[in-house]
Amino acid sequence: MKKRLSICCMLLVAFVVCGTFMQCGGDDHQTPPSLSGEGEGGGEEDEGEGGEEDEGLPGYPAGLTVDEFTDVLSNNSKCLGFYAVADFKVNPKLRFRPQHASAKKPTAYFSDFKASGSGTPYVAINGGFFAGSPIKSLSLLIENETVKSIALQDDYIWSTTPYTHFFPVRGALGQLSDGSFEAAWVYCAADDGNRPYAFSSALGNNEKTMTFMPAAPTSKTAGGRRWKPDYAIGAGPMLVYDGKNVAEENYWKEIFDCGGLAGLSRQPRSAIGATADGKLVVVVCDGRNKRGSAGFTLSEMADKLISLGCVMAVNLDGGGSSTFVGKDGVVLNMPSDTSGTELDGATIKERSVPTAVIIAEQ
Repeated sequence: MKKRLSICCMLLVAFVVCGTFMQCGGDDHQTPPSLSGEGEGGGEEDEGEGGEEDEGLPGYPAGLTVDEFTDVLSNNSKCLGFYAVADFKVNPKLRFRPQHASAKKPTAYFSDFKASGSGTPYVAINGGFFAGSPIKSLSLLIENETVKSIALQDDYIWSTTPYTHFFPVRGALGQLSDGSFEAAWVYCAADDGNRPYAFSSALGNNEKTMTFMPAAPTSKTAGGRRWKPDYAIGAGPMLVYDGKNVAEENYWKEIFDCGGLAGLSRQPRSAIGATADGKLVVVVCDGRNKRGSAGFTLSEMADKLISLGCVMAVNLDGGGSSTFVGKDGVVLNMPSDTSGTELDGATIKERSVPTAVIIAEQ
């Protein structure tokens, strides 16, 4: 299947760290109910594409499976989280709806979408990276064919002498007008009004070898094409491409180590992907010992998405931003800004984020 997938201030590198791990303000929201335990161990039992389909947690519409998982990791620690799989062929009324706002909590995205009359939301997760005060999105978001937010176009690595100026080309996942999904490395070209251009790789950057493109991509850069999805969410790095785990190599090529993404360590993470037959998959895992969960490395998150059938997938913001809202607008996981390590009785603390992903039924 085909995969089609300014200059910032000195503080922006530090702010990218904030986009992934920052402690945003805001009041605590809710104490979630105890889960029934359905799906416990699901990560070890997932059969992915072609396996017996898990019925998941109750209360979701046809075609939408939501479930929790517990995966045993290589050192016998565990990673706990939640995932959703939306099958648009089983239920054509399901919708993928990325959302952009000045900044609000995932539960507010959920409730505001419900109040808008655009459909019934069933899942909301956090979206891409952000920085600053007031908060500003640093990741691509396209809603109803309109670019609501462009990705970070350039930044600096200040730890080098002299500092290193770079132009990152980062992963995004979009849904086309025919309903199919594609993943691409995307750059918003300044010479064409900051419209998004898709590439089949992250181009000439590699933070591991400290080699970088000398100039920003343009609308005329070889291999690029105007990218015109109806809906899209970006962040990075690309985790799965052509069915292969490409997380670690793109962690370096999309220049995330200097930004504090901590891709080689286990952290709370969020990601989005699609299967060969057009299902949408979202995954959020806890980390930092919340609920006893160690979290995933980027490569482990990619493996998880592959186990769920994904042939393409993109990392979203992680750390304390990672939040999975289920039906009725209830946070199911334990975001890492929440005090304590036990879910029962905890007062969930969500971060305000400028982008989010909604799965709804229209």
